[in-house]
Amino acid sequence: MKKILTLVMMLAVVSVFAQQQETKTDVKYNQYLTNGFWDNWFIGVGGGAQVYFGEHDGAIDLGDRIAPAFDITLGKWITPLFGVRGQFAGIGVKGGMVQNRGHFIEEAYDGCANCYTEKFNMFNLHGDFLWNISNTLGGYRTDRTWSFIPFAGFGWAKSWKKDVNPQYNEVGATVGLINKIRLSDAVDFNIELKALLVNDRFDGYEVGQGIEELTTATVGFAYNFMKRDFTKYVKPVPCDYTPYTSKISDLEKKIADADAKASQLANDLNAEKAKGPKIITNTEYLAGKMAVWFPINGTKLTDKDLINLGDYAEVIKKSGLTYKISGYADKQTGSKKVNQKLSEQRANKVYDALVNKFGVDPAKLEKVANGDQQQPYGKAPLNRVVVIE
Repeated sequence: MKKILTLVMMLAVVSVFAQQQETKTDVKYNQYLTNGFWDNWFIGVGGGAQVYFGEHDGAIDLGDRIAPAFDITLGKWITPLFGVRGQFAGIGVKGGMVQNRGHFIEEAYDGCANCYTEKFNMFNLHGDFLWNISNTLGGYRTDRTWSFIPFAGFGWAKSWKKDVNPQYNEVGATVGLINKIRLSDAVDFNIELKALLVNDRFDGYEVGQGIEELTTATVGFAYNFMKRDFTKYVKPVPCDYTPYTSKISDLEKKIADADAKASQLANDLNAEKAKGPKIITNTEYLAGKMAVWFPINGTKLTDKDLINLGDYAEVIKKSGLTYKISGYADKQTGSKKVNQKLSEQRANKVYDALVNKFGVDPAKLEKVANGDQQQPYGKAPLNRVVVIE
């Protein structure tokens, strides 16, 4: 037991020394925000050796009492200083017994009269409270190489041996320390020393009373799940609203100016309304479609046609529009060549009358000869026509 305590003290001194040798960076002392439930989790596995310290184990050499140890851990850091974890630890124990009175006896031990070896299985399923003393004393740092983490907790400890009764289920207390060596942000190398304190009967010897210890030393690795770090709490700084209040004052002044302008515009509008309506007359001369019909093979205008064209010419002259003169011939008589020439002559007659006789500006007229390609009306006599539109 003295050797174990000496080893613990040596590791503690080495841990403190290593922290002092690390490169100095900005140290964070203030409070940090706690993260979400799924943040700052870690899982670890380790292996090593363990030694049981019972009433009669001193009769057996220490080397004959060393048994393999294994543990698997799942935990979470709640703050940079404190965390919790659950651990399954085992797996076997070797010890000694004076007189053949224990339940887990193996065989007689050479070199000691009336001494026996014992061997049994065990596990310790426990929950622990973790304290990162390095972050407490040195400030929270994500790049710290060596961290010193003591822990304590309680759990269920069970010991048994195959085909042997009884089995023992005890409440056990676990204390120890973790020397965490940072390999990267995600991976740590752990050296863990711990002691399980259980009832005296845990090793199968029920005569004594009190507490016995199972000490364990393991080395292993831990993986840190994201998110891994903590965010520093920043005290809110009261906002300076002076720029905003000045801006608001400027906007209020602009609104007042706009209201004044709107009021002036309303007054001007009312003054204009009081003047009464102003009637503006704009005469637009519009003429509908006009048709001039010709007899078969005819191109001469009658007096009636000239009277109608004279009236229509006055409308054209007053209008700002351009008019189209379209000449046609019926396709039931004559060839296409004759009909084309006939439609040109009819259109020319109307055009000449409007321009030369009635004084219409030629720029307002457009002349087209369609021959018999187009038939504007359904009967042959009606298609011997000139249409003005």
